[in-house]
Amino acid sequence: MTNDEHVAKLHDIEWEDFEVKTAKSELPKNVWESVSAFSNTSGGWIVLEVKQSGKTFEIQGVDNIEKLEQDFLGTLRSEKFNQRLSVTSKQYDINSKKLLAFYVPEVDMKPVYFGNPINTFIRMGSGDQRATEGEIRAMFRDQSFGKKSEGDKAFDELLYTGLTRTRSNLVVINLENQEYHERMKKLIETYK
Repeated sequence: MTNDEHVAKLHDIEWEDFEVKTAKSELPKNVWESVSAFSNTSGGWIVLEVKQSGKTFEIQGVDNIEKLEQDFLGTLRSEKFNQRLSVTSKQYDINSKKLLAFYVPEVDMKPVYFGNPINTFIRMGSGDQRATEGEIRAMFRDQSFGKKSEGDKAFDELLYTGLTRTRSNLVVINLENQEYHERMKKLIETYK
């Protein structure tokens, strides 16, 4: 992004791919939530040393840009995250104030989390949201078996509905057959 593009983003309402953080001399603790969120969704920019006051943003500038950059990049290469992350870093000088920006791309191997899977975040609109247990499971499943297309999901829903209805109808016929009930339960669970 160019200087003008960064300044324009500061006045833009759409923030799904752009997050600002106050970081004069230290990385903010919540920066890792944004890294996780961008990695798990569509990627985006993290820009350090912009102060947000309500709906206005003020460029304040970073004191020790090299230290912050090394701290950020070093952490991404450390054991903090469940996988090594590669980001692009850029330094900008806007109105004699230094900004540090990182582009965090979407990754193929999801989820990306720090410390523990409970620290998995996704990007929703202008904010980072903690992923639900179901969303985390879906990311692990997609990592193992690939993402399902909309057609596959519709077919699975149809198959699940058909199996549950068939089971209900056959229960009447097989009231005493416990082995039948267990097999049908397992079959239905695979399509949930």
